[in-house]
This record gives sequence, structure tokens and C-alpha cells, in this order.
Amino acid sequence: MDVAIMNLYTSAGSCSKGQASQAQWRVIVVFACCTALLLVAALLQMVQAADADPLQDFCVADLSPNAPRVNGFPCKDRANVTSKDFLFTGFRKAGNISISGTNAIPTLGDVHQYPARNTQGISHVRLDFGVGGVIPPHFHPLATETLFVVQGSIYTGFISYDNVLYAEVLQQGDLYIFPRATVHFQINVGTGPTVTFNSLNSQSPGFLLTANQLLETKISSAVLEASLGINAQELGSLQAAVLHFGVRQRP
Repeated sequence: MDVAIMNLYTSAGSCSKGQASQAQWRVIVVFACCTALLLVAALLQMVQAADADPLQDFCVADLSPNAPRVNGFPCKDRANVTSKDFLFTGFRKAGNISISGTNAIPTLGDVHQYPARNTQGISHVRLDFGVGGVIPPHFHPLATETLFVVQGSIYTGFISYDNVLYAEVLQQGDLYIFPRATVHFQINVGTGPTVTFNSLNSQSPGFLLTANQLLETKISSAVLEASLGINAQELGSLQAAVLHFGVRQRP
């Protein structure tokens, strides 16, 4: 396109003023069209919020050690697939909240426990809360999430990109949605145990705890102290107490 633009300018210099003006307008139109095409391409990339569509009805994951690794898992031989492959029973029992530093814990039905989920673009989680139990602020960079209250009552919400908190107290039977990549949280505000069933529109949504992103990475202490308005001793105390997936890493 650079050669075409130079040719336009060359011909414009050998023509009349009116012809030169027309050549300049052609250059402007060419640039405008290219910019518009690039913008449309960028927007199409942005709206791809979920996993790509599969090329077959199912692809039960082959988890054998020698199976080749691709974007997801290779497919198990269909001749060896049974109805049991599509059944997951891991949510029948409550998670062990006693090992959690926040009195709440997620139970994941990931592809290793539920191979039929492979390539289907969806994930499920069971959350169990003791009284006052908390799932700390976190986000899923690759998925939108819905939460359905099976039992009990929780206070939950998310923070939007313009730093606005949207939060509600949910009762049994209520449903809430957390837009993709927004920080969200849950706390049991009832008088007994609470259970929720959550769905996410990605096979691998990611799970990033906000505090851990700051305190367990190698960000300079000077940056963290200045950003949080704390001193080195206070920062050390926070780093010593940080939780990972709701399970305390240090005594």
C-alpha cells in the first residue's frame, strides 16, 4: 500500500490542482477503509468471550500418560466411550471446609475428574460455606460465571470495570451472574451451611485470587507499600497470612 500511496502523490504532483486534490482524497479514503477494517477485526476478537465451538458432538478426554497434548485433550476412542463417561458424581458430597482458612471451599469438576467436559466450553463448581464462610475476591479471566443458591443465604457481588460494586443478598433458588473477568466474592450470611452451584462458559476459565496476585508474585515491595499505603512490616504481615485457593499456605 506504501507504493500505491507514493504513486498517488507522484501523479498528483504532475496534475492540476484539482487533480492533486482528488489524489489526496483517494489517499484519505484508502487509509479510512484500512482503519475501519482493522477496527472491525479487533471488535470480532473482543466478542469471542467463550471457548471455540467443537468440531464434533463430544470428545471425551483421553487422559492416558502418552496421549498427545493439544489445545485441550485428545479424544478417547469412541468405541471405548460409555454413558458413564458423561456422568460426574463429585458434587454429591460437601467439600471439606475444615481445610480452608476461610471456612468455605470450592469443589471443581475439572476435565481430570470429568473427561466428558473436554471441548464443551463449560465448567462447573460446587461451593460449600460454613457459617460466615468466605470465598475471597477473585476473577476468571476467560469466562462469565453464574451462581445458583442451592441452600442457605449468601452476600455476593462483583466490581465493574468502572469500579462500581454490584452486590445482593441471595436466598435459596436465586441466581446471579458475574460478567467475564470481573472481581467477585461470596460470604455466607445465613445461620447455617450454604451451598451454591456455579457454571462458567469455558473449559479452562482460570481462577485468580486478587490478594494472591499482589502478594504472592514478585512485585517490588516498594511498589506494593506505596500502592497500598502500608509500611514494610505491615506488608510482611499480609504476605505471611495470604491464602491460596482458600487453603492457608503457612502456619
